[in-house]
Amino acid sequence: MTLSKTWSIGLTLLVLHIAGQAQNYARQDEKSGLYGIADAEDKYIVKPIYKEVDFNFGYKPGLSYVINKNGKYGFINAEGKEVVPCKYDRAGSFDHGYSIIEIKTGEFDALHGMIDSTGKEVIPVKYGRLEFYASDKVLVVGETNTSNVGLMDLSGKMLIPYQYEFWSKRISNGLWPVGKDNICGVVNLKNEIIVPFSYYMIESYSDELGLAPARKDQGGKYGFIDRTGKVVIPFEYEDAWPSGDYLVVKKGGKWGIIDASNKVILPFEYYSVSSAGKKTAWVAKTENESVYEIDLTTKQKVGK
Repeated sequence: MTLSKTWSIGLTLLVLHIAGQAQNYARQDEKSGLYGIADAEDKYIVKPIYKEVDFNFGYKPGLSYVINKNGKYGFINAEGKEVVPCKYDRAGSFDHGYSIIEIKTGEFDALHGMIDSTGKEVIPVKYGRLEFYASDKVLVVGETNTSNVGLMDLSGKMLIPYQYEFWSKRISNGLWPVGKDNICGVVNLKNEIIVPFSYYMIESYSDELGLAPARKDQGGKYGFIDRTGKVVIPFEYEDAWPSGDYLVVKKGGKWGIIDASNKVILPFEYYSVSSAGKKTAWVAKTENESVYEIDLTTKQKVGK
């Protein structure tokens, strides 16, 4: 038998093996209401012992979280083996190979850590605040839920000490809007100041446009700054947030949509704008009107 033919047969067996795995699914027991894992022949390979299985409507590679009858989270592999015991009070699906885990310490308080795709606890469960930013491979971390925060890498090394008042801003391509002494600025992951601390508020940057909503003063109007801190949209809007390739803004008590050059894409005629895509947006003209999709070119309701 030639090497190429041997490789071909091996590849076929591998594909069949993966295809067989792909048919494993979360099956609910009608009597108990609990979930187990069933194979392609509809037979349980894991008995129904879980309140929930994160199989996302089918086979999921790697580890998936499960919730046992006591409401505790653990993780199983593709074959249904419980790799991580059900001992956490909360956990989530894996993001770039990591999952934040949580153990409650009170009604509103909890400690957080993180596991990797093998189930190893790579960040110990001891932080009151822990948020993972996969694209930048960093974690926002605080000793308590209300304390100042800093930045940590995936090995647990502190990159930025606990020194910022964190207002739930999102890290975007290495830039982090933070607050200190009641003023806001932007730092990079080396803690170098990119935008001076001279704003009352700087919201999260848009990955698509590289712009962030900002306010100079409490009660002042919103504009947009770029990744260098340059003001590119003047401070003339009552509220503002980015959505995809556009900016949703409020003026004169009504919502509309502008582009990155401050050109009006959708006039200020709407009670609400829920989201904006490349060609359409979801809007409502009055408080009692249902949200509907509108074409940004024709300004007509889609499907009308």
